[in-house]
Amino acid sequence: MKSNRILRWVLTFWVALFFILSDLRVVQGQGYELRTAREITLLSVGAVGTTASILLRKKREPLSLEEMRELDTNDIFALDRISDGSYRKGAQLASDVLLNTSYALPFTLLAFDETRPDAGTLGVILLQTIALNETLTGITKALVKRPRPFTYNRETPEEVRTRRGNTFSFFSGHTSYTAALSFFTAKTISDYVDKSSVRTIAWTGAFLWPAATGYFRYRAGKHFPSDVIVGYLVGASLGYLIPHIHKADESSTTPETTAGQLPMIQPLFQITFMI
Repeated sequence: MKSNRILRWVLTFWVALFFILSDLRVVQGQGYELRTAREITLLSVGAVGTTASILLRKKREPLSLEEMRELDTNDIFALDRISDGSYRKGAQLASDVLLNTSYALPFTLLAFDETRPDAGTLGVILLQTIALNETLTGITKALVKRPRPFTYNRETPEEVRTRRGNTFSFFSGHTSYTAALSFFTAKTISDYVDKSSVRTIAWTGAFLWPAATGYFRYRAGKHFPSDVIVGYLVGASLGYLIPHIHKADESSTTPETTAGQLPMIQPLFQITFMI
């Protein structure tokens, strides 16, 4: 029942956004542009993928203590054997804080005169980035079913070892999300703001934020090193590439519908960002 409600809300949201986007052919702002066919494709893939991710992960049952007794550390990749599987609550808390605060990073774009006018365009691109990251991360976790490092450590409390999601080690969602959000922010700032000092700060933060998150996930016994590395690469790639493919072609002809003329998307996302 709960899964059905989630599915209905997801589909309702994406259908509504579909009709909003269907009103225009090209939306071009100062740095990025939206094109209906591309945006509908990316948003549709993200919608279907996010829904599949939610449903697949909810169907996965956690490993039981009996199943964990059969786990063999010799089956772990050589690179990942450096992990002792120790669960550290402080490290988990630190990684959660880094993840949750990373959602505020795109709001820093409101601090720049260059990006504020394109809030609607950036909002759509950010939505695509988040949805596609959830698609790749969630579906991979559900299909691979890799046990977390702490499941191998019998000194870890049973209530921790048997938690739901104890087979969602590959790959690190905390790392992929922080990488996607931080790289999206840095890439956007880099494309809009013509100040080297601002760009340097943005990219330094983009590289360090997910790296710190991944380190704490490893220290918490939640992920192996390879989980963190792959999560970093996936999130960073999406955070960089999704905005990049939206860069406006300065040599192209004047767009048929400009961002300033768009009656719905820009005000919608500008209000959303301001709340």
